[in-house]
Amino acid sequence: MDKKAFTFIELIMVIAIIGILSVSGAWIMTYFVQNSVYIPNQLNTDMVANEALKIMVEGDSAAKGLRFCQAVNTITSNNQFTFTNQAGQAIVYTLNTGTGILYRSINGGANAQIPYYPGVSITGQSGSLFTYYDASEAVTAVAANVRRIAINLIASTGSGSYNDWQGQSTQSTSIAVK
Repeated sequence: MDKKAFTFIELIMVIAIIGILSVSGAWIMTYFVQNSVYIPNQLNTDMVANEALKIMVEGDSAAKGLRFCQAVNTITSNNQFTFTNQAGQAIVYTLNTGTGILYRSINGGANAQIPYYPGVSITGQSGSLFTYYDASEAVTAVAANVRRIAINLIASTGSGSYNDWQGQSTQSTSIAVK
């Protein structure tokens, strides 16, 4: 009597092939799902960092930014300073390192968060958002000697790590001060 059925070897081969396909399929699915979360987070942090630098350098409808700086008034820390722009407005930029929120105050008014995006925190490179340089390009803490301000801004969601499906953007610029 002839029996038609699969042999044990054929069954093992089918199970092995299905296992290999499911492992690679699971990896591909994880990759696509992770990137569908990571890429929007990364784009959001890029947008926040770019917008923050734009407001600090160029300004907005409320006040002109650092590009229009006439004088640096005071340097409180590497995360806060006051300057006067060409319109005569006293502008204060303050980075709250505890909350990761960047504030701007105009003429002693209330602090306004810039830019406003919930869930994104801002820090400075090595804990310093601003670095001040004198005419000889040496770092200075004397407001009257400042001739250039470097801004090193890091915007991140959560840890900023790809492995945690978060985003991080590091952007820098430098502004000459008259």
